[in-house]
Amino acid sequence: MSDKNQNNFPIAHNIYLVRHGAVNLSSDICYGQLDCELTDSFEKDLQSLIDYFQNKQLKTANMQIISSPLMRCLNLAKGLQQSIQPTFIPLKMENAFQEINFGDWEGKTWEQIGQQAIEDWNADLLDYQFPKGESARQFDLRVVTAWQHLLQQLSSATEPQNVVLITHAGVIRSILSHFLKIPLDHALTLKIDKLSVSTLRVVAQQAQLSQCTAINHILGQYLRVY
Repeated sequence: MSDKNQNNFPIAHNIYLVRHGAVNLSSDICYGQLDCELTDSFEKDLQSLIDYFQNKQLKTANMQIISSPLMRCLNLAKGLQQSIQPTFIPLKMENAFQEINFGDWEGKTWEQIGQQAIEDWNADLLDYQFPKGESARQFDLRVVTAWQHLLQQLSSATEPQNVVLITHAGVIRSILSHFLKIPLDHALTLKIDKLSVSTLRVVAQQAQLSQCTAINHILGQYLRVY
């Protein structure tokens, strides 16, 4: 199999990077792989995502949904799958697309974590390893390895595919950093809005960014590009 169709033209695939919606946690709580509850706005969030993809009129026979196993992503993924064509659209959970593991910091307030620990982290953003967790560099390697595996899988497809990846802000930053060749420490500053959709067009395992953190399905024609 190859990246070309029967007419020998390169096959273009679309990958939609979707960040989960709001979670029921105070803003002063540190969370990464903490499996937190969703807010009362979940049904509204889900419907906005459904509307977005229905307006795209994607060919469902060539569509797949990949999700982080964490509830804030998986519930959206299941709802989206059920709303379109659950019989034909596969849903796959991928552990590698979970958010960074903050280890002992998970579920604690920043005050509980302490100023000194936060300063140590800020002094070495890429290689500081959270106690019983992982560093940003380890996290990035995990995500990029899974991303490259996904591109390799797409390279064997004989028809254009539409992949919806429902995941986390950190995962989306790592993916954007990788193919845009943005230094990882700079990519950490990218603002990825909740329920945003970043669209990548992939041809021969090379990705082109066509839309980044677009939330026009929520706020009209609002579009932010970084």
